[in-house]
Amino acid sequence: MIDVIIIEDNRNVQEALGALLQKQGDFHPLAAYFDLQSARSEKNKLNPALIILDLALPDSRGPESIAVLREMYPLARIAIYTAYENEADIIACVIAGANGYIMKDTPYERLISELLVIYQGGSTLTPRVAEKLLKQLETPKLAETTLTDRELEVLNLISLGLKYEDIAEELGISAHTVRHHIEKIYKKMNVNSRGQAVAQAVRAGIIQLK
Repeated sequence: MIDVIIIEDNRNVQEALGALLQKQGDFHPLAAYFDLQSARSEKNKLNPALIILDLALPDSRGPESIAVLREMYPLARIAIYTAYENEADIIACVIAGANGYIMKDTPYERLISELLVIYQGGSTLTPRVAEKLLKQLETPKLAETTLTDRELEVLNLISLGLKYEDIAEELGISAHTVRHHIEKIYKKMNVNSRGQAVAQAVRAGIIQLK
């Protein structure tokens, strides 16, 4: 049995979700709370394997709630269950450590499947949420001004497939200096390879492949 805690401020939603889980052979609802403070008061009394968390509680919002729950129950899996689907909320919750982001209008059969995936170690996003997250990732906010003129030159030459030595010869600098520029480019763009750097720069409109 999967021990579950529900933290949801809407009584109807909370009761419906609890009843649904109670009918399933895989889940065992341990407790349900209307706010984060109530859940915090039960620390050390329960040992949930899965926490179903409403994004907007009366006393806390997603990322803050996740941080508190992660400290209380480091091994528990956390599923956000919400009516909110804007990109900022999704990304903030994923960064904070949510293992899944499920919309409240998700059909019950799919909801149960998603919760099982999360409990078993997977990370899941419902289709609409995944689409919004992908759109956010497809439009990187990398400003051209974050790279120096020299770094932009190096990045352009990287996109042409030139080796370090070829770039050094083209720019009249040493190969060591080229490596230094590339390391700074990777750090500023938060990437780990030429391909990632070029792909992100193209999507951001910084360079154009010829």
